[in-house]
This record gives sequence, structure tokens and C-alpha cells, in this order.
Amino acid sequence: MKTPTTLFITLFLNTLLFGQADDKKTSFSLKEAKEYAAENSYFSKSAMMDVQKAEQRVKEVTGMGLPQINASASYNYFLEIPVQLAPASSFNPAAPDDEFLEFQFGLPSNMKAGITATQLLFDGSYLVGLKASKTYKELVQAQQAKTQAEISRDVTKAYGMVLASEENAKLIGTNETQLQKMVDEADAMFKAGFMEEKDVDQLRLLLLNTQNLKMQTENQQKVATDMLKFTMGMPIKTDITLTEKLDDIKNPFSDKEANLNAKLNIENHVDYRAATVNLRAQELTLSNEKMGNYPKLYGNFVYEGNSFGNDFNHFSSDGKWFPTAILGVQLNVPIFAGGARHNKIQQAKVGLEQANLRMTQTEEGLFLDMANKKSAYETAIYKLDNSTKNLELAKKIKDQTQIKYSEGMSSSVELTQTENQYLQSQMNYIMTVIEVIQAKADLDYALGTK
Repeated sequence: MKTPTTLFITLFLNTLLFGQADDKKTSFSLKEAKEYAAENSYFSKSAMMDVQKAEQRVKEVTGMGLPQINASASYNYFLEIPVQLAPASSFNPAAPDDEFLEFQFGLPSNMKAGITATQLLFDGSYLVGLKASKTYKELVQAQQAKTQAEISRDVTKAYGMVLASEENAKLIGTNETQLQKMVDEADAMFKAGFMEEKDVDQLRLLLLNTQNLKMQTENQQKVATDMLKFTMGMPIKTDITLTEKLDDIKNPFSDKEANLNAKLNIENHVDYRAATVNLRAQELTLSNEKMGNYPKLYGNFVYEGNSFGNDFNHFSSDGKWFPTAILGVQLNVPIFAGGARHNKIQQAKVGLEQANLRMTQTEEGLFLDMANKKSAYETAIYKLDNSTKNLELAKKIKDQTQIKYSEGMSSSVELTQTENQYLQSQMNYIMTVIEVIQAKADLDYALGTK
């Protein structure tokens, strides 16, 4: 029977191991890859940090309206006490007017310590600034949403490219195996005197070209995988496995009717939201400039003590402190600033007009972009349909040619041509699938959906 201590250690180790397994996740579906990127992408992390900075900015501006308290202390030792002059006639009416008496006031050792509190009582600019800081936070959040949408789009494209390169490598590998078998059979027939050497060489040439293409495709697969890991924010040296295949994700992306009938909800689009927040920010900028013409009122409280002596004995029993307490208000009323405030207001008005113009431009641009992305998607679907038919025809021709070749009714040149044609049709098909996936990812972004 396990003791409580043993049970606790077992549970702790299991939790630690499972936690490490989650942290080192290396198998991803497309949905999981996008979720991972949303948390770990370099751009996503940077956007999160921008939001954190904006939150601190709101707190900073809010704190400006709270009491500001400062403590201060100073010490001076006069090596020479300042001399003051006074007319001698003030003490002796018979003294000449140009005669002065010299006096030394004060003691050489002086110390002062105090505390000062100030409170903003009214400042229109502060109230506007408080709203502006919150609007700035909204703008940063809109930019973060835009970043997340871009990451989702880019991960979808990168994930598709990896699947495409894997599929290409698999097809070329299968083709290589078949060609190697054909070369071996042709070589045996040549040695038996049933085939010419040039026909065997033709097959060998096709095999070498296929092997070169296989190496090139494998390198492309590695580059595509590294790009996906970079987009996700995963270390390049980490090995990952994609749990989906190209055909698994093709169907949702190739649903032509649903995708072409999708509508743009412009209010939810990240670009439109950012333009809306920017417009509000410009409105607040104009309000802030106008508030520059209003008075500002501050309250303050000062409490300080002064101590004097011939020596530094301010904290001894002989030292004496003389307190001073002041409670006051300060009113600043702007009267004339040489036209600077008026010109700032006019600049802010122009800025607001520009923000309105950008709003209109953004709205029209989003509808135009949606139309372009739908057109590109429709073209990609059309090419996919054609490449599917081409692949079926190429396979049919290839199978027929292989039968004729085995029966001695077709040459190795014709067989080579049909093999190349079929391989090219396979690769074209895979690339058109990728075009559909990428066009759908762009369309989703244009529609404001992830």
C-alpha cells in the first residue's frame, strides 16, 4: 500500500511528465497548428506584448489624475554666511544717507525636509487623454486581431505546402520504384536479345531524371516544413509530424458554392475595426486640442520643517525643527499663445477629415479585395477541375501504353513520354490543390473569417 507521501510523489511526477509531453507536442492537425501559432508565433507574441504595453499606458494616464506625493530633503552648510546691508539711518537718524550697516543673518548649518502633495482638480485634457488611452488600447487589440488573422492564413498556406511536397515526394518515389522495375526487366530482355540497347538507355535516362526530381522534391519538402515551423513559432530543429493529408483538407477548401456565396461582414473585419478605432482616436485628438483653451485647476499641500544650527545637530536633543504647512490651489487660465492653439486645432480637424477618408477607402478596398479573392478562388477551382480530368486521362493513356509496350506494340520513347506526362499531371494536380487551399485562405482573410 502506498503511503500518502509516495502517492503525492507519484502524482507529482505524472503531472510533470504529462506537462512536458504537452509542451513538446510535435504532431499537428491544421487546426492544432493554427492554435499553436496563435500562442507561440513570434508575431503573435509581439502583438500580445503590445497589448500589455497599452494596458500599462491606460494605468499610467489614470495615475496622472491621482494625488502626486513627493518627499524631499536638503542640507546646506554656509562656509560664509551671506551679508545683508541696511541703511544706517534706519537705526540712527543722524547717520548719512550713504552709510550702511552690515548684518549676517542665519546660522551656518541648515537642513530642510518636507512632503508635497498635488491633486489635479480639473483639466479637460486629462479627461480626454484618459479616453484616448483606452482607445489606443482598442487600436492595439484590433492590430493584434489582424496579426492573428494573418498568422492563421499563413499557417494554412504553409501547412498545405508541406502536404503538397510530401505528396509529390511520395508520387515520385512510387514512380521511381516502377521505373526501376521496368529498367531491370528491359535490361534482362536486352541481354536475352529481345530489346535494343537504345530502348533500355531511354528508360535509364527517365529513371535518372526521376531520381533527380525526387531529390529536388525532398529538399523542397524540408524547406516547406521549416517555413511552417517558423510561421508557427516552433524551433526549426524540432521534428514535427502533420496528422492530415492533402485529401483530408481538400474538401472544405474546394466547396465552391459555399465559398463563393460567403458575404463580407465589414463591421467584423479586422481592418475596418482598426480604421474605426483610428477615427475615434482622431476625434479625441481634436477634443484634446480644444481643451487646451480651458482653465486647469490644481490643489496642493506642503508640509516641511526647517532646522538651523552652528553644527550638524539637527537630529540631536538640542536640535529644533520649525514646521511650515501650506494648503493652496493653482488656477492656470490660457489667454493668448500666439495662435499656436488655433493652428493645432486646425491640424487636428484636417487629421479627422483624413481619418474619415481612410474609413471610406478601407470600406471600398475591403469589398474590392473580397471580389478579387473570390475571382482568384474561382479560377483555382476551375484549374483543379481541369487538372483532375487531365490526371485521369494521363493515367488512362499511361496504362494503355504500358500494356502495348509489354506486348511489343509500343516503343520505349512513347512509354517514356506517357510516363513523363502522367508524372507531370500528378504534380500539376497537387499544385492546383495547393492553389485552391491558398486562394481559400486569402478569401477567408478578405471575408474577415479565420
